Amino acid sequence: MTSSIPLRPRTVALAILGALTLAVAPVIAAPASAASTAYYVDCSTSTNGTGTSASPFNALSAVNALALGPGDSVLFKSGTTCTGQLSPAGSGSSASPIQMSAYGTGAKPIIDAAGAVGPVIHLVNQQQWEISNLELRNAATTPAYRSGILAENSSGGVLTHLKVTGMTIRNISGYSGGWYATNAGVGVQTNHTTTVSTWDDITISNNTFDHVDRIPVAVTPDRDGQGTGLSTNVRIQSNTMRYSGGDDILVVKGQGALIDGNDTAYGGSKSLNACPPSGQYCNGASASIWMSGSNDTVVQNNSAVCFVNEADGQGYDVDWGNHNTTFQYNYSRNNRGGFILVMPPINVPDEPTSSTPSDGTIIRYNVSEDDTNTGPCPLQPASQGPKDVIHFAGGIPNRTNSATAQPDIYNNTIFIPSGRSTYVTGSRSGVSASGSYKFRNNLVVNFGTGGYVQTTGSVYANNLLYGNPHSTAPTTGTITLDPQLVGPLPTASQTSTGASSFRIRPSSPALARGVAIANNGGRDFAGATIGTVPSIGAYEQPVDNLVTNPGFDTGSLTGWTTSGSGTAATANTSDFANGTASVKTGTANSGVQQTISGLASSTTYLLTASTKVATAGEQVALGAKDFGGTETFARSTATAWAPTTVVFTTGASSTSATIYCYKNSGSGTGSCDAFSLQPLTSPANPIANPGFEQGSLGSWSTSGSGTAATVTTSAAATGSYGLQTGAANSGAQQTITGLAPGTSYVLTGSLRAAAGEEIALGVKGSGAAETFQRVGGALYGPATVTFTTGTNVTSATVYCYKNSGSSAGACDDIRLTRLG
Repeated sequence: MTSSIPLRPRTVALAILGALTLAVAPVIAAPASAASTAYYVDCSTSTNGTGTSASPFNALSAVNALALGPGDSVLFKSGTTCTGQLSPAGSGSSASPIQMSAYGTGAKPIIDAAGAVGPVIHLVNQQQWEISNLELRNAATTPAYRSGILAENSSGGVLTHLKVTGMTIRNISGYSGGWYATNAGVGVQTNHTTTVSTWDDITISNNTFDHVDRIPVAVTPDRDGQGTGLSTNVRIQSNTMRYSGGDDILVVKGQGALIDGNDTAYGGSKSLNACPPSGQYCNGASASIWMSGSNDTVVQNNSAVCFVNEADGQGYDVDWGNHNTTFQYNYSRNNRGGFILVMPPINVPDEPTSSTPSDGTIIRYNVSEDDTNTGPCPLQPASQGPKDVIHFAGGIPNRTNSATAQPDIYNNTIFIPSGRSTYVTGSRSGVSASGSYKFRNNLVVNFGTGGYVQTTGSVYANNLLYGNPHSTAPTTGTITLDPQLVGPLPTASQTSTGASSFRIRPSSPALARGVAIANNGGRDFAGATIGTVPSIGAYEQPVDNLVTNPGFDTGSLTGWTTSGSGTAATANTSDFANGTASVKTGTANSGVQQTISGLASSTTYLLTASTKVATAGEQVALGAKDFGGTETFARSTATAWAPTTVVFTTGASSTSATIYCYKNSGSGTGSCDAFSLQPLTSPANPIANPGFEQGSLGSWSTSGSGTAATVTTSAAATGSYGLQTGAANSGAQQTITGLAPGTSYVLTGSLRAAAGEEIALGVKGSGAAETFQRVGGALYGPATVTFTTGTNVTSATVYCYKNSGSSAGACDDIRLTRLG
């Protein structure tokens, strides 16, 4: 990546230090081959042994002295720590690779280089290696060339098979602005040789990276200008990456690389300020996931959140000299520089592909939520650069004589909230850019003030552009109607609601209104098959919403009736959560209701809406009644738009229900908007002891360093018991297993804090960035958190937590519901 913004002194955003969950090391069996040897290492023993299970080595020097061969293994005892660096010798074979892993039970064995310069594990001209289930560290007070694993090829030929899985690599104090592979969690490097060196069969999967400077995973040459040699069969899959100093994933000079199912968040804060000594390579610009000089790269099913680099800062980047790059089914949120960067050709010495424009670039079926706004992120950039969802860093690359010269951007969903100046497409060149691109079947909801870069020769077709009109928006084949998204959409109190909120309803004008595109991948963001006439946006199929006029965007109460003896509720076109209107109640005994018929009996439904009150300390209720069960409702005390949910089950002979928004008392009005009613296919609540009615924590565990949370009768919102937190740094959490991968869930609960204080309901470890909602005040109020599990993730940790204050908080009735 090359930035046109010069390096400059700035204030460094401070990383939030916090170790990820301690992992347990699986046990690996010793190789069965009679010709192989298993060597055991236990650095907690006082004397060095012979390397057998009964007499293990106790120092890394003993491993470095070995001459390893096919089928050999080096196994470190779980729960122990070895200090130093590994540079083992030898290669395995295709039938019998060398393995380095753990034995025994307990936490992953730690290998800590204790600040030494260089990698923790170093392989040079070695192949057929598999490294797994270890934790690597190399922290220091000042940066240097440091990495977790560095595998180098200077052989002048092809080295095959390196597999790194199940590792935890943290606190690697490299140069965040320095060269990539030598400042990486896992660096796979081809060195400059007279006959070009390359790699084949690289797998880096299911690893956790935390505070790695510069980059968790880099498959690159040892510097720019490697020429035409390409490494093949590179797979970077299902890794979790947090707080990287520079980038997260980079492939340079790759052929057919697959970057799939990775979860990245909070990176990019250090690279502008952490260059090596003068005269050595430095690039302060960084993006989360990118490639250069590569062919046929596929980037799919990834999540990139809160990348804050000031020079670039995008979640994704197709950089110089790429051919046939596909970005599909990815999620992007709150990245400083936007969703994706598309680089023009540049001049890298001795690198013939760098001056050739990328071609065959496809960007399809992705979701971008509130990109360029880093407000919800734990780290903030010191300065702001361009604010474009899709950013062209200069002219748009169009390769001469290529059949696929124009970047092809289709069937993406982009959401820009109000108050943003973010452009949908923009250029560092200004309001216009040379070159052209295709922009088709995209669903853009833009409540901000930004528009589109102006070009000559671009192709626009069948886009749905809704929100604030802009003079630069394309008009050819454009639909400007409300897309009727399922929601709940982001609000001031929950700035992210997850990709599933941007699904379309059956009445959406986006449904089956796209233009047919050949070779479209065959599936949408959610995995649904694409029809002959595709829908507009990232979602092909609608989700039923049984509510008539759910957002009051008719400007009337059509489908609703007023209720209560107070001042009648009215449609309000001057204040709304999304769309163009909401309903405003009177101050007391006032609301609206709607009877929904055609429901299925004995079926669980999820009712959601955005709600708020005009006066702090008052409540407005969202509820359901007359469904063959006990009336149920949730009260909201939020003074800014916030999501509220109710779950109910119809009776054995009931096929209708009445839903309502109602304000019972007070001096200020209440408001409701964006109603949605959906049947749940998996209504069971997987949370154990969700209402704390066992009278104890049960499956919950306490968290935080403050006074431990307890279960008490005084904390009950309903029933007999609830959870009471301490005043600060106190809460409880529970890890839920058996979830479906790549699936959306909504977490709800009733919470209260104290006047002027807040308490949070949240989820982490879901394969997506941690997300939460805060509830303030001394009255119980609803909290709603929507999230989507990672592509290969089947668990998540839910929590209630009070971070600060002087009074205890409380949580009750916590529920996790699968959507769809």
